[in-house]
Amino acid sequence: MTEETPNKKDPETKFLSEPFAAPIDICRPAHFSDPMTKPLLLTCILLSLVAAVFGFLNRGTLATTRMDLESAQGQVASTNEQLLTAQGELKKSKEEATQLGSEKDKLSAELGETRVELEKAKEELIAAQKQAKDLESDGQAKDAKIEELERKLAEPQAPQPEAAGDDVDMAGNNARLLELETVNQQLTDQNVSLSAQVAELKRKDGARQNSQMRQGLSGTILAVNQAWNFVVLSLGDRQGVVSNAEMLVQRDGQYLGKIRVTSVEPSTSIADILVRTVPRGLSVMPGDRVIYQAQRD
Repeated sequence: MTEETPNKKDPETKFLSEPFAAPIDICRPAHFSDPMTKPLLLTCILLSLVAAVFGFLNRGTLATTRMDLESAQGQVASTNEQLLTAQGELKKSKEEATQLGSEKDKLSAELGETRVELEKAKEELIAAQKQAKDLESDGQAKDAKIEELERKLAEPQAPQPEAAGDDVDMAGNNARLLELETVNQQLTDQNVSLSAQVAELKRKDGARQNSQMRQGLSGTILAVNQAWNFVVLSLGDRQGVVSNAEMLVQRDGQYLGKIRVTSVEPSTSIADILVRTVPRGLSVMPGDRVIYQAQRD
């Protein structure tokens, strides 16, 4: 006897075969009936709401951040422009510094040349002064020799005792006397010629100074070197200053002495202080006034 197996139907067949069964809620999935599903769903909903709230709140922050970013970008651009401007000014400053350095080197070279010329002029002045002293000493020696010859010629000749060969001695004395008179005349002529030459040179130098330098030309002393006794004047070739010209030094109308120009530049000149003309207790200082007065014969 065979056992009959119960008639098992699948869910679909059962659903079709039982039309009067209870209705099924197709809008609620079967897994919603799980007790853990609702808390998870609520948690997801809450997180979504929190995310939405934070997203909404962050919109303002994002806009502000974007504005700050744009402002920062503008500041960066402005800073870059300022940096470029500063770099241009720095480059210009470097070029000016280089140019100033070149001008400084040029001025230093010119100053060195001026100092060399000044030393050369001083050496020439010392040589000229020495030559003048030598000429003066030579002239004094010649004057003394002339006076000695004149004195000897003016002295009466002592009578010589007659002896053999008196005629020969007399002829020798006469020849010696004639020689002395000739030398005396030559020295006298040379002295007169030298005196005339010196006077002519002084006249020409005075005329040259008077023709080139204006009467009453005045300026100021820029610097004083007490060790070498020379000054730097605010007058030069452009104002008509010439070498060897003598000028008066004054301070508030008070006479302080004289200076003699030794070197002339376009706008400045160098002059020696004539120490013998400076009154005792006084000294030439920067700012003192110098004035040219033509020498009168």
